[in-house]
Amino acid sequence: MSSLHCVPVNLCQVPQDDELSSQTEEEPSAMTPEMMWKKYSSGKEFKGRPFVSKPESITFKDFEVGKTYKKRITLTNVTYFTNYCKFLGISQHLKDFISVQFEPPGPMSPGMACDFLTTFKPMINKELEGDVRFLSVVGPFTVPVKCTVKKCDLAVDCSLIDFGAHVVGQTISRTITLTNRGALGTHFVLVPSISLGRDKAAAMNDYTLEDLTLYQSYIKIETKSQLLEKTYSSRIPLQCRLSIQLGSKRVFALQVKEGEIGPLECVKLEVVFTPSVPGEAKMDFYIRFSDPASQQILITVRGLALSVPVWITQPNIDLKICMYDRLYQDTITVQSKASTTLRLTFQVCKELRSHMEILPRTGYVQAQSTFHAQLKFLPRSSLPKDASQFFDSETGVLEVPLTIQVADQVHLIAFTVYAILTSSDLEFDVTDVDFGHCSVFESVKTVVRLTNLSLLPQDFGFVGTPKYVDIQPNHGFGTLLPLETLAMDITFGPRKSGKFTFQLVCKSGINREFRLSCQAVGVHPPLELSRSQVEFAATALGDCAAAVLHVVNPHTGSSELTRPMPRIGNGPIAPVGPRLFEFILPENAEISIAPAVGRVLPGQRCLVQVSFRPQLREQQVREEAVRLVCEAHGQREKEAEQAELEALASLQAEPEVPVSHPGDPVPTECSAAGSPVSSSSQEYMAGKTSLLRSFPGRVHRYVVPCFVSDGDAPDRGQGEGLPYSLHNTLYLEVRCPAVRPYLAVVSSGGSTTVNFQEVAIGQPLTDLHTDLSSLLDVSSPFTVLNALRPLAPGAMHSILLGFTPDETKEYYDTVDIKSREMSLQLLLLGVGVQPTVTCVYDGDLMDFGYVLEKEGVSQVFTLQNTSTLQVRFCVHLDSLSNHQQQGLPEFLTPGLAPTVGTQNYSSTCVFSASPAEGTIPPGKTQEVTVTFQPDHESLYFSDKAVVSVHQFSSAAVGSGGNKFTSFKFIVIGTSTVYKYHEILLGCFSTDYGQDRDNTNTAQTKQ
Repeated sequence: MSSLHCVPVNLCQVPQDDELSSQTEEEPSAMTPEMMWKKYSSGKEFKGRPFVSKPESITFKDFEVGKTYKKRITLTNVTYFTNYCKFLGISQHLKDFISVQFEPPGPMSPGMACDFLTTFKPMINKELEGDVRFLSVVGPFTVPVKCTVKKCDLAVDCSLIDFGAHVVGQTISRTITLTNRGALGTHFVLVPSISLGRDKAAAMNDYTLEDLTLYQSYIKIETKSQLLEKTYSSRIPLQCRLSIQLGSKRVFALQVKEGEIGPLECVKLEVVFTPSVPGEAKMDFYIRFSDPASQQILITVRGLALSVPVWITQPNIDLKICMYDRLYQDTITVQSKASTTLRLTFQVCKELRSHMEILPRTGYVQAQSTFHAQLKFLPRSSLPKDASQFFDSETGVLEVPLTIQVADQVHLIAFTVYAILTSSDLEFDVTDVDFGHCSVFESVKTVVRLTNLSLLPQDFGFVGTPKYVDIQPNHGFGTLLPLETLAMDITFGPRKSGKFTFQLVCKSGINREFRLSCQAVGVHPPLELSRSQVEFAATALGDCAAAVLHVVNPHTGSSELTRPMPRIGNGPIAPVGPRLFEFILPENAEISIAPAVGRVLPGQRCLVQVSFRPQLREQQVREEAVRLVCEAHGQREKEAEQAELEALASLQAEPEVPVSHPGDPVPTECSAAGSPVSSSSQEYMAGKTSLLRSFPGRVHRYVVPCFVSDGDAPDRGQGEGLPYSLHNTLYLEVRCPAVRPYLAVVSSGGSTTVNFQEVAIGQPLTDLHTDLSSLLDVSSPFTVLNALRPLAPGAMHSILLGFTPDETKEYYDTVDIKSREMSLQLLLLGVGVQPTVTCVYDGDLMDFGYVLEKEGVSQVFTLQNTSTLQVRFCVHLDSLSNHQQQGLPEFLTPGLAPTVGTQNYSSTCVFSASPAEGTIPPGKTQEVTVTFQPDHESLYFSDKAVVSVHQFSSAAVGSGGNKFTSFKFIVIGTSTVYKYHEILLGCFSTDYGQDRDNTNTAQTKQ
């Protein structure tokens, strides 16, 4: 046995009942530890309720005031030790209604029970809750007390009554059960929903047009009723009002409208559905109770009234969009509520009997069953004419009323078939296609538009297409949307000469065929091109690209067994002989063909070169120049306006100073927009440079015809023209892509022509640039005076070109500046001229005679320029030379006096020339005055004057954007004139690495 030990507590110290009741009611856990027993069994402390009551709570349900209720409760000791139980009291608010009789049983072993009697005598009709309190050795415990009054617990078994579909005139009833599960009875009444405060207008929106028609007819009857009935009926909704007032035409009726329901009772409420007109009926009722604590219950009633016992489940059959001459089917479902088998006869109006059919035409529907018939609709093209009263030609809508005759029934069952009729045609915009004459080396393309005239998408495809015909897009297959038009490219490329007549067949997705008649004539020309397409690589502006091809005359015999013979269609074979050809270039084309005209013998070929030189258009450059000028003008105006604003802000304190306001009109006029831009102006050069830098690239396509003669050239004595046929014309397609240049001349306005104009003939002074002249022809007067360098992106480099003419003639040469990406060609021009200047003076000795000391005497001689160049002259005196002239010894030249004689003591010149240097325009003269002014006496004053003449050109500066070109004269020696030209190159490339490793070279074509 387990050992038990107790800690005794003095029960005499337990508070009295009133004290303990108040203490426990306020805070049951406020008991001191001395008031509690701690019991241990096998070392474990007991926890939980020491006594269990049966029942668990004291409940007095559905009590009545004034009656006495008693209930005995059993308490069982559920601890593992002997326990005691003492009654402490009940809740304070229950003392006036509940009394407890309890005799303390003394010590109670585990599992022992005792009971007590509870007496409840209610004085008020109010629910009460509380506790009965006891004390045990482990602490207090309570038994809950709950007293409830009588209540109503109302419910219905079904809140929605659906009568389904019934024939007009039948009476159908449904029953709902109202159950009161409470102990309190109540009075109930069924009222329509509108009497509970619904708005009449809102209630009217719930009804159909047929209900409103009946309501209007009821209003006429209602005017004959009494005022009391009118007042009452105005508060009732439409369907309820019909059921109450119209008597025989009512839809729903209630057998029980109000009554009493007792405690724990059930009441059967019967709803009768008597439809009088076809259609759907719906009604809401509320069950209201006299018990204020009970909520009202909503009951919804609905039903469908049918005119006959047989009806169609789908009275409107929509066949959607239908094509002519296509079969469409649908199912007609007939429903029967009759108790017998009925015979059905389907009737189609005579206008549509050739287009519409219902199978079977006669059938039997079993009782309470369905019958299925098949509707077949095959619209013919004559339907709009046959059934014009049912068909709308503008919209294409067909609306056909059909009927079903039921045996022994007067009324017919009507239903309607709807359809939208559309055509299934595919239409070409042309009926015949004539490709004309086409060479066997070419192809002819024509555009044909195919239109879908249907309201439905249609698939199509060209089938059985000849090998010499190609149809695009998608090789002649695709899908056309409703009313869509698609452009079809039909290409004809014959493989031999002859006449071609064929038909292209286009089939639709429903296997309809649409034919397009085509005809053409194949031509085999007497000459051939080695290739009919030339596609240049991307060529920079200013560069030149070339391609070669051959014009071949393969016609050497008349045997058709060896090769196809040249002929037009089925015409005679062309005779064997020489043929002449001529290429006609389009206007403003950037290509050239050399030779453009030639003669080819039978079995021979002629080499033809096609060159492509992309350039900027003059009009485009002028427009860009005008845009830049206007932009600069607008920027200056903006800056001027900003300066005016700043001046106005600084002079706000001085209002007397007149200042122009920003809002005042400022005359703005672009000078370049009103007048044409000259090709030599700075604006033109800036526009060209801007276009070169921002050139986006373009691709031009040229088709160059090559006309072929019918025979050889006529004799010179004959005045007839060269016969030819247009059908033998060959065509050369040239694709020319142009890109932004990698190298460009940015000086001189981007001009690639260097014109030295007229330069005096002579020889070079030094051999400083002899090694660089090897880049040009050794016999050419043009030379490159500086070395070339790799150009980084955006960098510039100056190239100096020299011109040294040695003969009196015009010079022409080209220099090619090549890189890996492009080649830039410069045109060099110059004219060699011999300058001619004569001196007008009598004799070679100018003798001033005797002159007084410190006096001066002057003489004049005249220089006349008889050449076309402006020359420069310079008068040199030997006495002013920096070096002593070397001559022969005096013993070798006896009798010769020295050139320079006695000079002034004051270190001034005895002889002076004025002007000492200057220029002489072409055909003009210049007087030179020589003055003799000695400062002492001597007989040996002498000097020597030498006049040297050189070619002269005034400095000219040309602007091309921000680049400049200067013309300079370098005088070397006595009779040598040297002129050089400086070219400034700019690199527009953006790939620095490629241009850096690229070594530019220059070559010259003589």
